[in-house]
Amino acid sequence: MKKLRFTVVIPLFNKAQHILRTLESVAAQKYPADEIIIIDDGSTDEGPELVKSAKMKNVKLIHQTNQGVSAARNNGVKLAKNAYIAFLDADDQWLPLFLDEVARLIVRFPKARFFGTRYQIVESENNFLDAKIKIDNVNPNGVILDDYFNIASQGDLPFTMSSMVIEKSLFNDIGGFPLNEPIGEDQDLFCRVALKTPIAYSPNIHSLYHKDAENQASKNNIPEIECAFSIRITEEAKRQVKGKSATYMLKYSAAHLCHLAKLNIYKGLYSQARLLLSDSRCLLKPKHLIGLYCLSWLIQAKEAVSNTKNIVNA
Repeated sequence: MKKLRFTVVIPLFNKAQHILRTLESVAAQKYPADEIIIIDDGSTDEGPELVKSAKMKNVKLIHQTNQGVSAARNNGVKLAKNAYIAFLDADDQWLPLFLDEVARLIVRFPKARFFGTRYQIVESENNFLDAKIKIDNVNPNGVILDDYFNIASQGDLPFTMSSMVIEKSLFNDIGGFPLNEPIGEDQDLFCRVALKTPIAYSPNIHSLYHKDAENQASKNNIPEIECAFSIRITEEAKRQVKGKSATYMLKYSAAHLCHLAKLNIYKGLYSQARLLLSDSRCLLKPKHLIGLYCLSWLIQAKEAVSNTKNIVNA
């Protein structure tokens, strides 16, 4: 296991408040990272200077003009010297046994080329939530996930960008991350991986996904239309025509549409939310569909009452 060497790729863009915490989690690994590549994607804050001040071993800080997180990650992989790439977002953390756990998965499942672990969601300071992953009775020593789309369509994703490792050769085979897509680039990669290779998975929690971090793409870029990865996986499902895998892919895209509808409802874009929910794929998620329509009507009704009271009191 000591022969396994990991390159950590960290895209950095205006995460000065979090980057040192992230680097500390890499330094604390029981199984040390051989190489750490930080791609500064045109930061305008002091993040890059903080990286330099950390004076960690095996760290390479690379500067590029702002091109987006996909380009940053792709460029990091190009520079990586090792066979295994571990991605870590600049506002997330690893727990001390993450790389050790992945190394064990690599040894136990030699045919796998992608490895992931369960994670916790940090909603706010001291508020940690277990991700809602629909997997039952998983061997604590790890398993092969052969139903990624089914799992991902029923709850949270089984892993995040900060709780997975990929063979560099597989990353190159599937073409890396898509460019010029402001959100969903991670799920695009996961989809192409799931169609290509077995996924080795640990049900043990070894990563913290920080939703409380500032400057999150998922908060700043709420799509009003279906993301490209969902369109592509729907097209793939149609090519397969029959079978459980095709149905699971369509359910996965339906879950995505429902999620976007929910975000748009809270954004006050009710007509856009209903347009998303009108897609026939959403019928594959009937409980979500009914619940979101009710949520939309309820919030609008409350707003109407509030507006009426304001008019009366004016």
